[in-house]
Amino acid sequence: MAVFRKTGSEKFKDRLAGVSKLTWVAVILVFLFIIAGAFTIGGTKSTGKSYFAEKDSTVIFYLDSTSSLDEIYINAGTIYTAVGSNAELKFRRSTIGAKGPSWTTSYLGSVSLGNIYSADGKGISDASYNWLKLFDVGESGNSISTSYKLIEITFPCDMIVNEILFLDESGKVIPVYTSKEDAESKITASYWQYYRDLFNANDKKEGIAYLTDSQDSLRTGKTAYSNFTQDEAYTLTQVDNLLLGKQSVEGTYIASSDFGPLAVLFPLLGVLLFGKSLFALRIFSVLFAAATIAVVYAFGKDLFKNDGFAFLFACLFALGGLALTIGRMALPYSMIAFFVLAAFHRMYRYYAVGISSEKPVKTACNVLFSGIFFALAFAADPKSLFSGIALLILFVFGMVRQAKTYAAERQAVRKEMSDKNAVEKNEDVLLRNIEVCEEKEKSLRSDYGYKNRIAVLFFLISFFVASMLFVMLAAIPSHLSYVRLYEADPQSPALGIFRIVGKAIKDAFSLQNTTGFTAANAVSAFGWLIGLKGATVFSSSTETLYCAVNVQLNIAMMVSAFVGLIFTSVYAILYAATGKGKSAYASAYSAKILQMYFVLLLGLVSSLLSYAFIGNVSTVQSYLFHIFYLGFIPLMFYTAYVHDNSEKKTVLGIAMNSTLRVLTGVVALYIVIFALSVPMYFSIPIFPIAATLCFGWTTFVGNGYYRL
Repeated sequence: MAVFRKTGSEKFKDRLAGVSKLTWVAVILVFLFIIAGAFTIGGTKSTGKSYFAEKDSTVIFYLDSTSSLDEIYINAGTIYTAVGSNAELKFRRSTIGAKGPSWTTSYLGSVSLGNIYSADGKGISDASYNWLKLFDVGESGNSISTSYKLIEITFPCDMIVNEILFLDESGKVIPVYTSKEDAESKITASYWQYYRDLFNANDKKEGIAYLTDSQDSLRTGKTAYSNFTQDEAYTLTQVDNLLLGKQSVEGTYIASSDFGPLAVLFPLLGVLLFGKSLFALRIFSVLFAAATIAVVYAFGKDLFKNDGFAFLFACLFALGGLALTIGRMALPYSMIAFFVLAAFHRMYRYYAVGISSEKPVKTACNVLFSGIFFALAFAADPKSLFSGIALLILFVFGMVRQAKTYAAERQAVRKEMSDKNAVEKNEDVLLRNIEVCEEKEKSLRSDYGYKNRIAVLFFLISFFVASMLFVMLAAIPSHLSYVRLYEADPQSPALGIFRIVGKAIKDAFSLQNTTGFTAANAVSAFGWLIGLKGATVFSSSTETLYCAVNVQLNIAMMVSAFVGLIFTSVYAILYAATGKGKSAYASAYSAKILQMYFVLLLGLVSSLLSYAFIGNVSTVQSYLFHIFYLGFIPLMFYTAYVHDNSEKKTVLGIAMNSTLRVLTGVVALYIVIFALSVPMYFSIPIFPIAATLCFGWTTFVGNGYYRL
């Protein structure tokens, strides 16, 4: 008899045919999120390479234009002074004369840039990596004559400068030159002897041409689409630290120390692929956020065994607020959440299903992949260790379940033998039945031992070995940065690689990356349960327009999640206190509901504890927490739905029981609040009164920026 085997393409077609409609809709949701994110995270204009300006150094620019100088813009990067302090740039101008330069500061002078932000308010905040108009000469009715061809800038400290632009009265970029060769071709030969040394000094400065290598990169506008946030400046700083190479730094070394070494590598990859642009720094956050939506849906399918509730879970996360704010910024929270949630999903599969006897290695890979995802999360943020504890608990419960399954199988074999021998009279047959039973028990014991060994081996390899390996590999690009940060004398390092990486891991358990919003946003992590305070991460508001990015869970979802947590907790308590399986609250769905509750609660508690006892915590850090928190909404409605025996009525052509009708109304409320919150998710400028009515009421405690 001929046996026909399906080809790979036929198997693939069969799998596609088995995909549900809601799964396809979830796929569309993921792609729509990527598209919406990619088109709203900012442009692809790059400021090119960066120039490292040393303390007290000067740079001379020759302006080649027949038009008057009107505006000067700068895009400054890392300033190596204390965060919050000011760095004063000094500007001078000069004509080209027969007796040499004649410097003056009229219409120019000094400008103070705040490092990330200006703590005393005397410098310009949000200066790091954003375009700043330093001077607008024409605004006061003045102008700088075309005879003024030289501009000198003096840098007060070591700093990175991405680009400098000079615009004429018509808004066009004035061609500028810094090299001796270019300047000599423009300056009258008889005058050149007085200017040679200035440009000779320029030529000795490595990378000075990078100050003007991307003159078409000016970004105007006061929204997050055109500007990096202060939190993102730390990511950019760390990217620049890696790109600095062996360049020594004088002054306060600024580095992002809130995360692990892996956190900066994806933004760095974005810069290497697309240049130093808003799109480059933010695109990987968007991709990780979209991937997290996919994992939320897959996790929900395994939890609820219902595509509808899984899709609801995915939508709540995608549109709840944090994925659209923190998930679109150059911050590592999306990456960390993706790795941790993927680890939970894989470990849940092991916990719920165990290891099959038919394919033990393949099914045990759930433990292996869970550990690998955890190792990546740990390398991105060592605070993920708390999630590792939760995963260990799931693993132990999975081992216990596997042991119970083995005990039940062994008991079944013994019962089978006992039942046979109870009616058997032949002594030889009795002995044979006992031998068969012992052989089966031996086989079961061997199979059980093999499964345990594989599970434990995969756990140790992935959770311990892989974690150390990934941290050390990810730390290689950051080694010089860690040397500057942790060595007493970076020129003569004394710490070994393990000690220096250990210091970086230790630092990650505190939040040291402060911004101008840090104190105002700060709240206990336990405040996330009731949405105590939203966090503002960007603001360019004026008296007539409100423009900000506020990180806040949809207020209706927050209330629902809190009710869901209380509802399901009461359900679990009553079930346990009144006899468990014999309880009046028990049903055919109880075990499944309690299993989901247990897994979501583990994720909730572990992500909460990661920040519970750390200062400067705000809603910004609640990204992962809110994924598990939102899971209690579909869990609550699922629990009510499976116990709801009410009459079904048709709503929008769909037969719904009372639970689904209530859920429809709640979702409609979510949509309304989402629509009202769009301006604060995407920093769309609106009138203050409109902002107050739309979303100004959605936090219980103001932070001085969010409240209007």
